[in-house]
Amino acid sequence: MRHFYLLIFSLALFSGTAQKVEFNKAMEDGIKAIAELRYGDLHQILTRERKANPGNRVPDYLEAAALCIRGFFVENEEWYSNNEARLDKLFGRVEELSDTEPYKRVFLAEMALGRSGIHGKYKNNIKAAWGFYRAYNLLDDNLREFPNFIPTLIPFGVLQTAVGSLPSDYKSVASLFGFKGNIEEGLKMIRKAYYYSLADPKLKFHRDYFGFVYAYVNYELETEEQVSLYTLGMDVEASSFFTYLEAQQKLRSGDASEALKLLQNRPLSEDYLEVPFFEYYTGKVALMIKPEEAYKHLTLFLKTAKDEEHRKSAYRYLAWYHLLNGQKSEAEAYRQKIMQEPETLTGSDKQALDEAIRGFNLALIKARLDFDAGRYARIVENLKPEGVEDCCRKNWERQEYHYRRARALQELGLIDQAIPAFLKAMEYQDPVSFSLANSTLQVAILFEHKGNWSQSKRYFKEALALEGYPFHEGVQQKAKAGLERLP
Repeated sequence: MRHFYLLIFSLALFSGTAQKVEFNKAMEDGIKAIAELRYGDLHQILTRERKANPGNRVPDYLEAAALCIRGFFVENEEWYSNNEARLDKLFGRVEELSDTEPYKRVFLAEMALGRSGIHGKYKNNIKAAWGFYRAYNLLDDNLREFPNFIPTLIPFGVLQTAVGSLPSDYKSVASLFGFKGNIEEGLKMIRKAYYYSLADPKLKFHRDYFGFVYAYVNYELETEEQVSLYTLGMDVEASSFFTYLEAQQKLRSGDASEALKLLQNRPLSEDYLEVPFFEYYTGKVALMIKPEEAYKHLTLFLKTAKDEEHRKSAYRYLAWYHLLNGQKSEAEAYRQKIMQEPETLTGSDKQALDEAIRGFNLALIKARLDFDAGRYARIVENLKPEGVEDCCRKNWERQEYHYRRARALQELGLIDQAIPAFLKAMEYQDPVSFSLANSTLQVAILFEHKGNWSQSKRYFKEALALEGYPFHEGVQQKAKAGLERLP
């Protein structure tokens, strides 16, 4: 769910015109400062605006947004507890706006979503669900009362796609709160908002915000639209958030070198909020192509991170780093650290724990790094079907071996070879893992592309039936989206 929460917090990067809503040059600079994580500049901007324009409620919204972003990405639960009273006060100030102000419900909804994301991070599920419930109703009411108010469409579109693609275990809870979601309807809302921002001068202020959400939703759902921040003409290098999204897209297309270049050149100085997560992600990418540089990023993350998320995963990548260098004792020490760290809700940490418990397979680690770096031909050469017994004796190893080969064939466009390779991986139904579930999902997608709707539907449903493995949320989201696409 972390990717969904990132979308929620992206809603706080750019929104906005407030007792009144006034978007002036100062507030434009404030939103830009949040997007670029220049929190020192932001404080000065908001202080000046409150003094010069005390009735404007945009500074209250922006301060709340900045606090929520910081609370989710950087700080720990104690920090959030110490800042809850301030968030309550900011929420109350925004509530002072007239009900005739169409931005009022949008601001309140996005603030509620931001706080829900933090509650979800710390497993305060009832508070998180209540925040989503309030946000959903606020946006639904706003859309009915102000049907032509375009800024409502972005947060409501995100909620529509998120709720519509929830896996079954989350969907059942959402239904209790009356949430209704529709992936295609949500995408239409987001797309409409973005293109309106290009055509309407009054919405020019929102273009970067709408563009970021438009690109991110398409990335997460792997739609057919070729949308990236670069193609939308955005200043990627100015923001670590933008850099992170673009790096993910570069990585998905097999361009790990460009992804690493983007990440290592993101804006960094004492003027910017330090976000340790970006060091973790940079280390992960570096391990694929420049492992000698991965160590410094991963250890810096562990040194500066204030919460527990991604620590298990960072230890996993450090174990890989030492295995690649033939340092088995050091790798074993990090494997033990994985099992000693507290559990978190992140898929990467759950996957790291699974791998630590079952043990590492160096051949499969190399294949995975090759895949993530776009070295698909090398995988096909190294993971020949007849070579599986040379390195893989356990079911999970055989499953992942055939899965990794299938994914490489798929990326090379060798669809007729990829499908039987995926089916071979699916012969090993135990354990239920990401490799098994994603094999099932990819077979469904390939049959969809071949126009075999019945087989596609069958495998999308099979993918949905698999549960309880790391990253199952993402697989189930894509399977649901696939079923909605089928005629």
